[in-house]
Amino acid sequence: MYTQGHSRIIGVGSYTPEKCVTSREIMETLDSENRFGVSIDWLERVMGIKERRVSPDDWQPSHLAVAAAKEALENAKVLPKDIDAIIYAGVVRDYIEPATAHVVQERLGAHNAVAFDITNACLGFMNAIHVMDSLIATGQARRGLIVTGEQGFRNTINAYKVLLQSHDEKIFMNLAAGLTLGDAGGALVMGPKIDPDTGIKGITVRSEGEHYRLCICGDRESETALETNMTAIVSETARLVKTMYVEFTQKLGWTSKDIDLYLPHQVGLKGLKIHMAITRIPEYKIPNSVEAMGNIISATIPYTLDLAQKRGLIKEGKKVYLSGTGSGICAGQAGLIWDAA
Repeated sequence: MYTQGHSRIIGVGSYTPEKCVTSREIMETLDSENRFGVSIDWLERVMGIKERRVSPDDWQPSHLAVAAAKEALENAKVLPKDIDAIIYAGVVRDYIEPATAHVVQERLGAHNAVAFDITNACLGFMNAIHVMDSLIATGQARRGLIVTGEQGFRNTINAYKVLLQSHDEKIFMNLAAGLTLGDAGGALVMGPKIDPDTGIKGITVRSEGEHYRLCICGDRESETALETNMTAIVSETARLVKTMYVEFTQKLGWTSKDIDLYLPHQVGLKGLKIHMAITRIPEYKIPNSVEAMGNIISATIPYTLDLAQKRGLIKEGKKVYLSGTGSGICAGQAGLIWDAA
């Protein structure tokens, strides 16, 4: 599915909890060398993840989302009352019912907004950008807020519970993806284009449901650990990303050399290297968030975009490429010319 872009990003924000848990701490807790024959530096050396953030025990996903939203609204110079639509895009939610977007709406005081959730594994935020762009294109919204609050470390705890009862390396590898997850909040404020030659130029999304078995997690109440065939899902996702990248850049009329900043979903160091190989975009154009944050699920795109802005890597007129992926498998990409300065 492809659509021409009709909107622009006018503000971005993120939130990271203070508490930090290192990969070494996780592997030492599991006694990984003795129990599974896996070195305690495996997460850091192979996955490229040194640490991740963990939110307070009494926090809900909405706490992370609201904190990020406040920063995004401030950066956009938009008041909560002027928001027409709120989309919450996280995997983890406060409740099964109601939608977490309503909790965010109440805590922000954005009472004029319609609020609903979109969830699609790690791709949820990219799907929300697609939907919000459509709402803006049809005139149903002028100012839209997309938020997420991921608490991936909860799955790490679930994986702990299983792995502490096992000595099987195969079980460890099957649950290892759950040990890469961290907590973070992310948010974007979107509005209509002010110039047809800037803002979001186009968005493309695809789903291949035949691969849904490669990564499965049960419901939150069952405390089921995330089970992932990492080799297969990395391979299939890389194939899909490559196909979409080639087709989409041609449609945009861009080459890899034209792209000033490439922001992919980040699950580990290997995944980043695959993106570099696929796109032939040098490392300095791809901010690394996974080393210090781990896999922050749907928060990766807004967090990394905010990180790049705070580091001064995004300037007006620069070409920015967003490349999200998720289990299912699914992928979404967007090309935009930055004009939020």
